[in-house]
Formats: sequence, C-alpha cells, structure tokens
Amino acid sequence: MLKVQEVLIQEKKRYLLIDKSGYPVIPVAKYIKYLDNIGKAENTLKSYCYHLKLYFEFLEESRLNYQEVNLDILAQFIGWLRIPDQSTKVIYFEETSAKRSERTVNTIITCVIGFYDYLTRNEDYGRNVNDQLKKQAPGRFKTFKPFLHHITKGNSYDKNILKVKEPKRTVKTLNKNQLQVIHNACSNIRDELLFRILYEGGLRIGEALSLWVEDFDIGKNAISIRKSKTSDGEKRKVYVSIETMNLFQDYLIDFHSYEIDSNYVFITLTGLNRGKPMTDGSVRSLIKRMKKKTGIDFTPHMLRHTYATELHEAGVDIAIIQRLLGHAHVQTTIQTYIHASDETIRGSWEQAQSNKKIGRRDK
Repeated sequence: MLKVQEVLIQEKKRYLLIDKSGYPVIPVAKYIKYLDNIGKAENTLKSYCYHLKLYFEFLEESRLNYQEVNLDILAQFIGWLRIPDQSTKVIYFEETSAKRSERTVNTIITCVIGFYDYLTRNEDYGRNVNDQLKKQAPGRFKTFKPFLHHITKGNSYDKNILKVKEPKRTVKTLNKNQLQVIHNACSNIRDELLFRILYEGGLRIGEALSLWVEDFDIGKNAISIRKSKTSDGEKRKVYVSIETMNLFQDYLIDFHSYEIDSNYVFITLTGLNRGKPMTDGSVRSLIKRMKKKTGIDFTPHMLRHTYATELHEAGVDIAIIQRLLGHAHVQTTIQTYIHASDETIRGSWEQAQSNKKIGRRDK
C-alpha cells in the first residue's frame, strides 16, 4: 500500500512517496526534490506527491512498471482516474459517473508528464513521453498578445493530445447577506478572526494558517504574508480594518497566553492538540460545520474571489489587485478572480440603455 509521508527538513515540510515495503519510491523522490530545488511551493510539492501516488497505485493495480509507459497506458490511467473503482481490464458499455472533474484529471496528467520529462532530461528513462503526447497545432488568437506577438503569430505550437476537455468553470462569489450570515455563524473569536482575514485580506487558506503573531503591524492595520513574496523578493502585504486588528488583539489576550508555545496565530483551542497550529484538516472540519449551520455552500477560496471582485467593482486598479493577491501575472488576476456580479452587469446595462433610449413611433 503506497502512502505519502510528511517529513521535516530544516524545519520545512517535505513529502515522500513510500512503497508497501516502507521504502521511498526513488524516481518520485528525485522529482519532488528537483521541484523543491527550483522553488516550487510546499503545497505544490504535496499535491504532486499525491498525484504520483495515484499514478503508481494505477501501475501497481495494472501490474505495470513505470518504465513501460506509452500513450495507451496513460489513456487507461485517465479512465482509471475518472472511475477508479472499475477494473482497467474491463470495457464498460453503460455510462458511469466520473469520480473526479476534468480539471482535476488534467492537473494529475500534467504532473505525470512533468515527471517523465524530468526522468528523460536526467537520462533515467529512455523514451521521451512528451514527444508521444504532443501534436503540432497552428497558432491561435489569444486574448492577451505578448510583446513581439506579430513575429510568431503564424507559428505552430505543441498541443497535448491527452488533455480532457473541461467544462467552462464559473467561479462563485458571496454576496453581502451571505457574508454576514457566515460571519454570525462563527462560534468563537478565532473562527471570526480567520473569516475576517480571509475576506478582508484575500488570503489563501495556507497563507492564513502560516501567519505568525509578529506578521501583524497593528499601527498600520497591515499583515505581512509569510508564504508569499512579490516579484522583487519582498513579503506581500495586505490590509484589514481597524475592527479586525482590534479583534486580533482581543484574540491574543484570550488565547495566546504564556502557556502557548507557538508563534502561529491560528491555533487549536481545546483538546490534546491545544496550542498547536491549526491544520488544513481542522479548517475543512470547521467549514463543514459552518456550511451545515448556515445552509450556504462555500469554501475559504470563495472569500478570496469575493475580495478581488469587490475591489474591482470599487474601481481599484487591476495592477494593485494583482499585487494584493500575490499574482506573478496580471492575466491570472483578470481571468481567474475578476467576476462581475449580476447586479453590476444589470446596472451597467441600464446605464448604457438610458443613453440610447428612443421614443415610440408616431401612429
């Protein structure tokens, strides 16, 4: 039975894929180490390790060696990802529901292809899998045209032939009423502080859980994001309301007593793990309880989307929103996080209509 093992290396979390004998899967360990060396985020390392765990489970179930890969095998892997409970040796004629979204499948396949690309470049594997998975496609029009676009606009590019078609995804935001209901449902000051920081600062949940007490600048109502740096190497800063900063101070008084040996802001409040940093799992449990309590289906990341959309609708420059969100490219901010609400669309339409009204025709 394969498993992902978390290890601490120089006080940083890193991940190993362990086989059923208790030994690391060496090619995966090398690849994850390579990703670590080139500066990939901790969450990326963790995700890739779990993606490759799925791939090696598929290989084990199919009695295949990772060095035997070809196009047909990877296509079978896609089918296995979508319906993992079914045998890879049986053809099913009845339609079955997929267990993973197209987007998730594509993310995992991209990881596997990157894994083989790494092995090929390091001569640990004889075949170049990428060559089998690409086809030449003519250049196409893009919304964003890079510098010197006219020079390369007629060129072809490589296209992945194994990519699963994804449905167009509509990212949801929360309205004022929903935000208030969720806020009111917070059962303690820690949960309220977490909610307010995610919403007012647009933080990713991993960034929020990584905050230390000293990251808060009370005088400036600012928070330095420990896990995110700007393009010039500085820590990204976000800003919150005076009310939230006052809540932060009250929280420290109530829960960060001299008994707590942790700099992390968000800690477990009760039980055997009292005083230890909150984990992703504890946040998932918290959100599950709040969803049941409020009847609102939401995720922590929806607060980030709402934050960005509200800034945009308030007229904040897109470059500033990009910096506050910590994006390397402004196109990521525009394409992923800027969502005009139905009310904004309706208001803009009505304003445009008022300027072009014509009277009824004469009878």
